[in-house]
Amino acid sequence: MENTNSETNFFFKQAISAIRSGETDKGLDYLNEIQGLDVFKNVAKAEIAYYRNDLKNAMYFDEHSISSDGLWYEPGITVQHLRAYVHAAKTLGSISRAKEFLDYYISEKRREYDVVGIRPYNKLYNNAMKRLDNLETDDNPPEISIITKENADCEFKFFRSDDDNLSQKETAQGASVMLNFMWNKAETKSTLEFYESYADYITLDLHHIWAARNYIKLNMPEMAENAIMRYVKTWTPSEKFQVMPMKIFIYNDLIDFLTPELKEKILNTPKID
Repeated sequence: MENTNSETNFFFKQAISAIRSGETDKGLDYLNEIQGLDVFKNVAKAEIAYYRNDLKNAMYFDEHSISSDGLWYEPGITVQHLRAYVHAAKTLGSISRAKEFLDYYISEKRREYDVVGIRPYNKLYNNAMKRLDNLETDDNPPEISIITKENADCEFKFFRSDDDNLSQKETAQGASVMLNFMWNKAETKSTLEFYESYADYITLDLHHIWAARNYIKLNMPEMAENAIMRYVKTWTPSEKFQVMPMKIFIYNDLIDFLTPELKEKILNTPKID
């Protein structure tokens, strides 16, 4: 398909929209018909491949896109993809391949940036290499601790007057602020009950992720899946080419929880476009 730039961008948006709506194969067909935009197409294809457990191709697509991360503004995309990439490499036993790519990645960054600008990339590289060798890194998220009343650091109370005219959605904004202080500090049972009271109106993805991780720790898989799906449905792409919520791959407990069936469910669930 030969297109002008405007036509290419139009068809690209159509493809990404189809994938986000859950029509994955249709969107992939659209992508494959487009000439150009290879880096962005490869990012989208990598995200789909990770959720389809097509790890060999997921690595390939990331290897042909992530080194060009200067083309987008959101650094979290690179962080999330490299976490997924390293996990895929370890799962497949492709450690040497991954290290070779990471060496190439950092060499490209060192050509682009000075001694100050390269620092975040050096950190990304060093932690990814350590993770491949099962060494301790300094970028892991906090572990989940199940807090009882007896070992809670503090107790939180959320007050709302009877004559308050705020809607539940508006009240959820205050609840979201409270939850920032409650996770891993207040009693876990009470925190989860508080979360569930407003969960359908909370849009901050980290709360759904924290809830899912706590439910996994408590061996409550149905509740964990519900929290993950709330995250998926409220996930908002920060770049035009993102199609899947990749933040999940930062958390090892969430990665281990994702069955092929749940991954397929996430693929097929319409997301914010």
